Amino acid sequence: MKRLRLEPIRHPQPQCQDYNDEPTIRQFEREMRVHRAHVEPYELTPLDGRVDGAWRVAGPSGAAYHVDIVDGSGEHDACSCPDFLTNDIGTCKHVEAVLRALSGVKALRTTYARLGPVPSYPVVTVRAQGGLRLQALGKWRARLLTTHGLSIAEPGQTVRVETATSLRAGWSDAGVRVVHAAIPAIERIRLAQALARRTKDLARAFDHGKLGTDVLSSPLFPYQNDGVKHLAASGRALLADDMGLGKTVQAIAACEVLRRRGEAQRILIVTPASLKDQWAREIKRYAGETAVVVAGNPGRRREAFASDAPYKILNYELTWRELGKLQALDADVLILDEAQRAKNFRTKTANTLRAIPSRFLFVLTGTPVENRLDDLYSLIQLVDPEKLGPLWKFNLEFHKQTDKGKVVGYKNLSLLRERIAPVVLRRRKEEVLLQLPPLTAQTRYTPLSPEQQNLEEEYRSKAARIMKIAEKRALTKKEQEILMMLLLKARQACNALELCDPKSRKKASPKLDEFEALAGEIAAQGTAKILVFSEWVEMLKLAAERLDALGIGYEMLHGGVPTERRPALLQNFREDPSLRVLLSSDAGGVGLNLQVASYVVHLDLPWNPGKLDQRTARAHRLGQTRGVSVTYLCSEIGIERGIEGTLAGKRAVREATLDASSTVDELEAQSFSLFLKQLREVFDQLAEPGQDVREEEEVAPQPAPESAAVAALKTAAALAAGAPETAEVAEVAEVAAQVAHAAGDGKHARARNRLRLAEVVLQSGFHSDAVRASYEALAAAVRSLSETPIGPTHNALVACIYRELLPTGRLPMAAHGVLARLRDMTLLEEQDVAVDAQMASQAVEDARQWVERLSSQGGS
Repeated sequence: MKRLRLEPIRHPQPQCQDYNDEPTIRQFEREMRVHRAHVEPYELTPLDGRVDGAWRVAGPSGAAYHVDIVDGSGEHDACSCPDFLTNDIGTCKHVEAVLRALSGVKALRTTYARLGPVPSYPVVTVRAQGGLRLQALGKWRARLLTTHGLSIAEPGQTVRVETATSLRAGWSDAGVRVVHAAIPAIERIRLAQALARRTKDLARAFDHGKLGTDVLSSPLFPYQNDGVKHLAASGRALLADDMGLGKTVQAIAACEVLRRRGEAQRILIVTPASLKDQWAREIKRYAGETAVVVAGNPGRRREAFASDAPYKILNYELTWRELGKLQALDADVLILDEAQRAKNFRTKTANTLRAIPSRFLFVLTGTPVENRLDDLYSLIQLVDPEKLGPLWKFNLEFHKQTDKGKVVGYKNLSLLRERIAPVVLRRRKEEVLLQLPPLTAQTRYTPLSPEQQNLEEEYRSKAARIMKIAEKRALTKKEQEILMMLLLKARQACNALELCDPKSRKKASPKLDEFEALAGEIAAQGTAKILVFSEWVEMLKLAAERLDALGIGYEMLHGGVPTERRPALLQNFREDPSLRVLLSSDAGGVGLNLQVASYVVHLDLPWNPGKLDQRTARAHRLGQTRGVSVTYLCSEIGIERGIEGTLAGKRAVREATLDASSTVDELEAQSFSLFLKQLREVFDQLAEPGQDVREEEEVAPQPAPESAAVAALKTAAALAAGAPETAEVAEVAEVAAQVAHAAGDGKHARARNRLRLAEVVLQSGFHSDAVRASYEALAAAVRSLSETPIGPTHNALVACIYRELLPTGRLPMAAHGVLARLRDMTLLEEQDVAVDAQMASQAVEDARQWVERLSSQGGS
């Protein structure tokens, strides 16, 4: 018999006539396999040289399986593919492809027609309907059964295979035929039986105290101990605790239990890219073990796979690319974190995950059902395909469907809960409230798009050039401002491309992608509310677009929201269950008391750790009755990663200052010099930007103190006159021109830029400078309202206000009052009156509120 190739041909698409009738659905599913056998290409290779023999069938995907034609009835044929073993209908497209070939070739058709309904020789075949089992057909003698390690009641009944028996597909010397599907079938049966025995034994050991969960450096909470027992005893299980309950630490503890029992040496963790480093830190912190992150170029990934570290971590996107290495790794434990990201049963990632072998599997997700019951089905299929059966049967049992198959509801949910109970454990925050720690935190690291990375490196490189100057002489006020603006832009580049260039058509923000996934997960958990913070209102607006796409209700609070509107806005957020998120800027969130929220998300990292703590304290304060979960979103590279590294050190100094047992005796006062020192610490933690910082050969002497405007005019005049350029003048002039160009030339650009500068210097602790920049921001916004030129002095601005802006109503009297107060505050330092943090914060907030209102009023 020759190899056969079947080409696709036209074949009518089957239609199910009634999705609520099991026999009708079964027939439809069979017809669908027949349909696919006709419309897809196949290559068939006969292995036994006979019609009722084994065939190797390669389908369109390239995967090949073995089909055994047993007799002429069509009821005992078998295939080694997963679909045949699990679909509960007794056929598959590979079997139907062979039957199509047999009916299409006259000689084969004649031979096949002569086959009887039952084979005359002894056969072990697979029966996949009503549960997977082996079946004996034909004439058997007792001696044959014993020889092959089999036992049956009578021919046609289920075959029991002795534990020590190793079946081989094909024909034995004694004339017994074993179909190829019997090998994966008996393996599945034995694994299920062994896992059931093991689960029972370990559960008993935990109950009797013979096995414990005290395997980490820190004790677990009682509910976490239960989670560890569930994972370790079940072996293959789904942990569906609410976000913030510590699924990560429970999974690590379960792995350590298995390692101490000698059941696990190689542990593979698949997680979103943003959580890879978090996993590595948690493993080191709690288990004291090294975890290798598989990342980087192919060479670095090969090194990671070759490591003898017990834990290996990689993101979902790499699984299909590295499938061969993952299969060769032969992990003992596979952990799928945030598994809802791979729930779609037919996605490339889901198919890849099913192809990764592992004895134990821990699926972690806070949202096993986000939109449809099918979400849960997809996850359970990874854990135990037998638990819920084929998809068509799951739909029939648990979906309310019209005759045409449209899902209109769900049914038999008590039965569903009962069926999945052995492998699924879910706890809500409310259930374990008394056990919860008051505050838990995690950091999710997000990549930068190529465009973001280029921008961030460009801004950071320019900042580094100015810092080189600062190492040789003090910076002028203008140079300090340019440096601050460059740092601001570098940080914004870490957030979203649109923040740096709002007019750009191209958009890129992996950080917002991560926020969208995080918000969706939390929102799916029930009624939990979320506080989301960013320094920039523009970033909050981008986050709001993501919430709109998810259909999640929110309120937004920032300095531009009138004070009289804020109480009602906050009351709405507290009381309206449809409003799940409050988007807030730092200034807008001052003084908030929002214990109604139990999740806090920081979209960016400020320079000052106190700012982060103030944000979190909006939810985590006296009166909070829930545990608060905090998530920091941090770019995995760039200036933000460097800022993260300095925050811990700053916190340590602050805490040491307040700790009675501290040995810290002196601290430096905040100054621009100290800020530069801290900034160097940030830059020291980062790789050099794409551009090299060139060394200046000569250092210009520091000029006498002068205003930024005068310094800038002198520099410009010198350049225009062709005066010799010092290295620093050239550097700063070039950078200043680039920054000015990037800032845009809209009539409100100066107001917005001065406001951003006020925010930056406020965070850095320069309170007087923050007040001055706030005044300049509001003054610029007021000037933009005038239709006639205004002189540069404050007096000229006041004259214009009374002559033009107040009489025409373009400037509210309240705004003029704020401007006058800010102007007065800029004079305090001259009279040796200190400007404290609270005064400066209020000044920035007032300026922000009016700049945004006036900019909106005047257009751009």
